[in-house]
This record gives sequence, C-alpha cells and structure tokens, in this order.
Amino acid sequence: MIKKEYSNGEVTIVWKPEKCIHAGVCVKTLPKVYNPKEKPWIKPENASSEELIKQVSNCPSGALSIKQDSKTMVKIDREDDGKKGRFVIYDNGEFAGEMTFVWAGEARFIIDHTGVEENFGGKGFGKKLVMEAVKYARNNNLKILPLCPFAKKVFDKDDGIEDVRA
Repeated sequence: MIKKEYSNGEVTIVWKPEKCIHAGVCVKTLPKVYNPKEKPWIKPENASSEELIKQVSNCPSGALSIKQDSKTMVKIDREDDGKKGRFVIYDNGEFAGEMTFVWAGEARFIIDHTGVEENFGGKGFGKKLVMEAVKYARNNNLKILPLCPFAKKVFDKDDGIEDVRA
C-alpha cells in the first residue's frame, strides 16, 4: 500500500491514496492546504496543527490520518520592549529564526525582517512567525504593516489575514 507523509514540523499528515474516495472534504475545509492541481498537493505549513488535526478527523474514508511528530517541539516566544520587538521560533529548544517588528503608534506595528537559520529552512518556520504575529494582532485589536518582503508575500498570498493589514 502506498503511503505519503506531509509534515509541518509538529504533526504529519499521512495520506493513503488507495483508501481515498475523493469526497473533497479536505479541499473544501482547508483549500490553502489541499490543492490536487499542485505538487505537492498537501501543504500542511499553510494551517495550524490544530486546524490540520480537526480537518483530518473529518476525512470520511480514513485516507488521511495524523502522526504526531513527538521528537519535534516547536515553540514561538514574543519579546517586546514597547518600541520594538520580535517573535522567536525554537525547534527542540534551539533558536531557529526570528521576525522583528517596530511599533508605529499604539495600535500598529511594522514587520521589518523575517529570517530563519539555514539548517531550519524548508519547515515553514517563516510563515509560522508571520502567522503568530497575525494571531497576536487579532487578539489585541492591532494592525500590521508588512514591510519585510517575506511577510509582505505571506500577506499578499493569504486573503484570510487582510483584516489585520494596516
């Protein structure tokens, strides 16, 4: 039996094509993750681990399942001195990258840099940092001005985060 795995660094989606009945639940629920017209057709870095787990649990055929990546612990911290700050991502306690920002008033901040260490590239950590900033902005009724080219690209590609764009 063929089995393919797609990981976001925290959880792995396991896909067994022979079991798939092509009901389309995955594509309808998380179109940013599942796109049968692209290669790879599953991009788990485009959603949170919680969203992936919830969606996979609704797969009617059982073709999709989740495997927890127990050996990998990804953590994001926010540091802020009131003028500037950063979101820092760690992989198993090791610094993996950062996204820096500068406050532009009380209700807006500017993302000015996103960088991931070379040995942690390809894990979607840059996008995780930007999405953590989006979550922070939503929870605190803030706006973001993405001047960093990477952050701007994430904002331009993801219609679901325009609500926090300054």
